[in-house]
Formats: sequence, structure tokens, C-alpha cells
Amino acid sequence: MLSQKKTNTPTELWQVTQKWLQLLGNKPNTKYCKEEIATHPDYPAMTAVTDFLDAGNMPFVAAEADATYYNQFTYPLLAHIKQPGQEHLQIINSITDWQTQKQTTQFWSGIVLFANQNTQWKNAQNDAYNTSATKNNFIVAALTVLLIIIFTTLSIQHFNALPVTFGLLSLLGLVISLFAFGVELGYQNQIVKQVCGAVSSGGCQTVLKSKFAKGVFGITPADASLVYFAAQFILYLLSTYFTNYFFAVTQISILGIVIAALSIYTQAIKLKQWCALCLGIVVVLLLQTAIGVGTLSLQFYILNYGVFIIACAILYAILYPIKQLIKTNTTNQQTLAEFKKWKTDATLFTTQWQQEQQIDTTEWENDLVIGNPNALILITVACNPYCGPCATTHKQLDELLEKHPTKLKVQIRLLCRPEIENDKLTKAVIPILQKATTIKDNAALQQMLTDWFEWMNLEKWEQKWKPNKELEVNEALQKHTNWIKKSNIQFTPTLFINGKKLPSRYTLKDVEILLPQLTQILT
Repeated sequence: MLSQKKTNTPTELWQVTQKWLQLLGNKPNTKYCKEEIATHPDYPAMTAVTDFLDAGNMPFVAAEADATYYNQFTYPLLAHIKQPGQEHLQIINSITDWQTQKQTTQFWSGIVLFANQNTQWKNAQNDAYNTSATKNNFIVAALTVLLIIIFTTLSIQHFNALPVTFGLLSLLGLVISLFAFGVELGYQNQIVKQVCGAVSSGGCQTVLKSKFAKGVFGITPADASLVYFAAQFILYLLSTYFTNYFFAVTQISILGIVIAALSIYTQAIKLKQWCALCLGIVVVLLLQTAIGVGTLSLQFYILNYGVFIIACAILYAILYPIKQLIKTNTTNQQTLAEFKKWKTDATLFTTQWQQEQQIDTTEWENDLVIGNPNALILITVACNPYCGPCATTHKQLDELLEKHPTKLKVQIRLLCRPEIENDKLTKAVIPILQKATTIKDNAALQQMLTDWFEWMNLEKWEQKWKPNKELEVNEALQKHTNWIKKSNIQFTPTLFINGKKLPSRYTLKDVEILLPQLTQILT
């Protein structure tokens, strides 16, 4: 397994991996890629990438070669580039890139990673992230369309060029402010990245997270901008029926020239960085100032000014707890990411695992063992045949075996009480053992156990599997009973990895993430 580090590269390892998978026709979610790869205990080593590919059941080749193998690689591929003081992975789209990109060839370490022909990367959790992102995008799009419909409807009903232009600028300012608010909180979609990148690399992040963007009394420029334009837009909608509201808000907008000047001064002189979103707000403010000057009146609308101020206060009162909730959620996610990095460290896992209880994993005749008989990883599970959590665990084990058919084998131990007459558990275990005696096919044995834990209905199960009730299984029944007692099983399901109890802080999902590392350790 390769473990070359990348440092000081303009694009992070998880971003390169995501782009490469996209070129191969996959749909890796940005958030999922970042969480899974960047929290890998070896990050930014190449093992973070290879383990990520394993999680998507994607066959790949990671090898060391030379130029004579160019035509044997599958493209696009990832090449390890090692320059003085810098190492990173670079996407090579085709064999011609080796000739046209001389610097790549010069500093190529000889290590490449490429997918097998016609293979796909697919992960259920990634699909869930994509589904969630699609729903969020749909909600945003629906709200945007709703605002546009309301704006258009009221503007047509009470059309006047100047107010409509001002209202349109308010809506534009509101949208830009929402994007700026998102950047301040660490969220950036593809549109914002492209807009910000067109002006200066990293300018939006630099400006919106600088000391000048911290604001006053906790109210940041992004907060103020969002509240200001939202209040403006609301009053514009009201002004389609109450004209005085329009004149009040346009006169207030004249002060926007001061804010615009301060923003330009801060970006040009203090930070020497330009934020595309901030410039967009500046343009809106200046255009609104022009309209304000054009509609300037000596008449003051004290009540309407008060309505505007109250609207701003109410909107900020709504915004503040939402922002705090988002910040708390972001902090929690960062904490969980660190915790996940800790949990996915195989060294820490094995340290705890080695201190756990040891049990006997000797295989019996006609034992309930499924999966690859030669696998390095053995999962032993103590189950109650009528236990809901045991059924859930068995479903997870089936999924693990499907994803990693060569890496795992599973050993089932069943809780029963033959000393109790008419014991429900024993009545279920006996036919399972009877059927296991006659099944010689591993896949059939797995399906038989799957059906039991899916139905947990003896009559329905017997109708399908028809166990031979004449078969004597008392010896096997006693083995399961004695094993449960000797292993001191206190609850079900209880899981063991290669004969040692799974540490309490870990779940089967954690074991799946650790599989590539555990396989290496136990080899």
C-alpha cells in the first residue's frame, strides 16, 4: 500500500479524488468526499484515497511503473508527482498528457492509481448525501421561484418603472447577501466559487472572514446586508399598495454610498483583496443611491422610517438564532470529524481490541459459518433468534459480506435454553440447526439465516426451508448453549472480531471503515 504524502498543493487530495471519480462517470458528493477522505487517519496519504475507493467497491490498481507501461494504464488516472518540497496527486486524462505536460513526466515518482475497465464507484451513504443535496437545492429553487413570482405579480399589477427597478435591485441585493452570508459561515456552492474565482482566488473567503468583517456588537457586514435588503424587499412589496413606503426606503438608501465607499476602501487599501460578492453589493448600493437621489423629497415619512427600522430589528431577531444554530452545527460537525478520525485509526482500535475478552472460535461440524472460509477477518456474533437488534445486525452483516465477499467470514452462535421445557428460543434454534446439517452450499446457508432474521416467524420459515425434524441435533444445541455460558454473553447481539470482543465504542459500520487497515495489520 502506498503512503506518499502531499503538501503545499493548490488543490486538496479529496478534491482531486472527487474530480477523478467524476471523470470516470461517478457522482461523488462533495461533502461526503471531504468528510470521508479528509478525516482518514492517514490523510493526506494515498491510503486515504484507496480506502475511499474500497468503500465504494471500486476495483483499482495502485502500482509503481515506468514510461514503458504508459499504454497499459487505464485513463484517466492519478499520478503521484514528487517535486522538491511538494508531493501531490495529479489527474492524467490520456496517454498524450505524458508528452504534453513535461513537468508531470519530469517529477512523476512512478506511482499511479487507476480504475479497472468499466468499473464504477458506488456507496449507499454517498447516495444519501446526494439525495439530501438534491432536496436542499429543490427547496432553494422553489423559494427563489416563489419570490420571483410574488415580485413579478405585484410589479405588473402596480407597474412603475422606478419602483420596479428599485425592487429588482433589492431582490438582487438579497440574493447576493445570502451568498455572502453562506461564505461567512463556510458554505460555498459551485456558482459562488466560479463568481469569486473570476475576480480573485480566495478573495471572498479572505474578505468575509477578515477582522474587518467581524462587525459591531456581533452584527457582521453579511448580517447587516442580508437584513437590510430583506427589509427593503418587504417594504417594496408593501409600497405597491402604499406608495409612501417606497419614498421612505429610497431616501434611506442614499446612505448606502457611505457603506459602498467603506467596502471599496477596505478591500483595496486594507486587505488588497477583492470579494466578488462584496463588489456586487457595492454596485447594488450605488444604483439604489442614484434612484434615492432621483426621488429625493423634503417630506419625511417618520412612521415609514420607523416601520423600516422595526422590520430590520425583527428580521435580525429571526436571523440571529438561526445563525447561532448553524454555527453550533458546524462546530459539532468539526468535532464529529475529529472523533471519526480517531475512530478510524486502526492502531487505536487494535490497542483497545487486544484488551477485550477472548472467546473460543473453534469451528464445529455443520457450523453456522458464512462468507469466505479463508478470510483473515472473522466476525463472531452471539444472537437471540427473536431479537430485533440481532435482526438488524444480521442485515448489516449480509451487506458487509456482499460488499467484501473475499475479506470476511461470519460465525453465528445462537442463544437457546434447552433446560427449559417448551422454551421458545430452543424451538427456533433446533430447526435452524437441523436445516444447517443438510445444507452444503454457503450461499444457501446464508439465505436460510437471512430469511430467519428477516421474518422471525417459525411457521413461515419452516414452510420455505422444510427442515428434517427427524435429525438429531442435541449435541449441536448443547454446544451453542455451553458456548453462550462460557463466553459470558450478557446481551445480544454481542460481536467479536477474530475471537476478541468488539470494543463498546465501535459498531459494524466502524468495522467496515477499518477493514482495509485491519486486513493489512492481520496479514
